[in-house]
Amino acid sequence: MKGWQLSQLRLVRSAQTQDEAFVALLPEVQALGFEYCSFGMKSPVPLAAPRVVWCSNYPPAWQARYVEQGYLNSDPIVQRGLMSDEAFLWTDELFASNPQLYAEAQSFGLRYAWCQPRRDMRGMSSLFSVVRGGPALEAEELAAKIERLQWLSYLCHEAMAKVWVKELQGDLELGLSERELEVLRWTCDGKTSSETAQIMGVAEATVNFHTRNACSKLGASNKTAAAVRAAVLGLFH
Repeated sequence: MKGWQLSQLRLVRSAQTQDEAFVALLPEVQALGFEYCSFGMKSPVPLAAPRVVWCSNYPPAWQARYVEQGYLNSDPIVQRGLMSDEAFLWTDELFASNPQLYAEAQSFGLRYAWCQPRRDMRGMSSLFSVVRGGPALEAEELAAKIERLQWLSYLCHEAMAKVWVKELQGDLELGLSERELEVLRWTCDGKTSSETAQIMGVAEATVNFHTRNACSKLGASNKTAAAVRAAVLGLFH
């Protein structure tokens, strides 16, 4: 992992509550040129009324207005996040179904945003958004910042799941083997499967086997997500 990734990971790992995890990430969001950040996570249970947690540093008056108007049920941002895992920007087209919401958000300084939905194999889904009043988010700027933004969305998802998942789904029985943990450690160091195989003195197919098992046990969609999840959960000793 890079130095800035390790620094942020340490902050998130020390968080004991949802608010602490969220606040730990705000300085990096602001360093990337965004005034505001919003994060929502939805559990898969109970089925009839899944539980939702939401953290935001949006202006309090806008948060109150959002609740007062019942915008959650008609918010195109939320609807888009539930339909796809693809990152997206706020646009006039996105808000075509509810232009009033967008107009009001802009009046509170919320105009340009990048959003990343995530969902894992445990059924936990989330939506991470960074927002500002201006300037517009151009392709060149986004390309330069996308690695850090994606990393923050990973961290926020894992940090919230860490402090929330026990309450929602009971103790998480991971049961990772030493080999599986070793593979994830080398992934954290940026090693490829081929490089990890050479270091461990095993076949690359064996590394991939352990990676698949680790992803399955951690409910992660890929090895990067699995490595981040293991680190946030404090599984590397």
